[in-house]
Amino acid sequence: MSLYTRILRFLLRDLYTRNDAARTETKTVSETLHRQLDEQLQIQQELQKKIMQLESQNRELFQELTHSQNYFQEIIEQSNAGHDERIQRSEQRLDCLEHYRSETEKRMQSDDETTLGIAHRTECIEQALRECHIYENPLQLFNKKTYSQAGEDAILLYACAMLGISLHACNYLDLGANKPVEMSNTYFFYEQGARGVLLEASPLLIPDLKNQRSGDVILNQAVSDKSGETVTFNILNLDGLSKIGDVSDILKQHPGAKLEKSIEIKTICYNDIIQNYFDGKAPVILNLDIEGLEMQILRSMDLEQYRPLFMIVEMIPYSRKLSAGIKNTELLHYLQSRNYIEYAFTGINSIFIDKLQYEQLIS
Repeated sequence: MSLYTRILRFLLRDLYTRNDAARTETKTVSETLHRQLDEQLQIQQELQKKIMQLESQNRELFQELTHSQNYFQEIIEQSNAGHDERIQRSEQRLDCLEHYRSETEKRMQSDDETTLGIAHRTECIEQALRECHIYENPLQLFNKKTYSQAGEDAILLYACAMLGISLHACNYLDLGANKPVEMSNTYFFYEQGARGVLLEASPLLIPDLKNQRSGDVILNQAVSDKSGETVTFNILNLDGLSKIGDVSDILKQHPGAKLEKSIEIKTICYNDIIQNYFDGKAPVILNLDIEGLEMQILRSMDLEQYRPLFMIVEMIPYSRKLSAGIKNTELLHYLQSRNYIEYAFTGINSIFIDKLQYEQLIS
């Protein structure tokens, strides 16, 4: 066999071998591709099933949403109808209330006119009685007003009427005046034409006193047993409890109490007030409310020379509760020793009357 033939056979065998290998590889690749294609088909079929399931669920959800929308629409329509009905009923009730208010105002106006008419007729009757010398005292029988905390001014009104003292002649000294009208023991007499001196240590209260009691002398000083001294005045946020000296007891008793500020203020004594503002003659009424310093002031007063006819003196310590069966016996005994009679006790203040002047007036 020739060399050429052998080479040709070798090349043919190699070619067949490579062809078989290529066929085998092609078959393997084809089988792999077929297998992958089958897997993709399976995945596609599963995805198709899921898509169909989701579409079915979407249709169900859409139906449910449509049903819910219709249901809520019905509820809203019913609610709107009920709301309109309630608004209509409310408007009807408002109309009724407005009519009732209008009628009430008319009745109140009529009642006010009737009250004013009665008061006017009463005043005419009293005036006629005075002109006939039948009714001499100025006591208002049907129009008795009080501004005091516990009716102290009404008690003094009765005492003055019974003693024949004209109300406009009841001048006064108010030590610890506080507010000009409410809780004032002297404002009623100011209304009747009487005038006096109001002493108040708190500068915060002075503008109102000057505005509403312009006929009175207003002193922004602290009463003490000596004049011309400088003392510390503690201003609290609670009405009527500011005072000279320690306020810890008040702060302890009242959780809402607060010390707003402390100021330095000049003092003046009772005797100097009488000399400087009353021409050396004691007033008819002395009101003494200086938060615990009453005994000190009373002892410093010249009650031999300057004797008020009436004294209103606070007799109980500060308390948030009603005080019953409590009274400052030291004050009581001291004034009794100075020939003052306790005429009345209101539960807060005692009203004392000078025994000497009283005996002269009733005689």
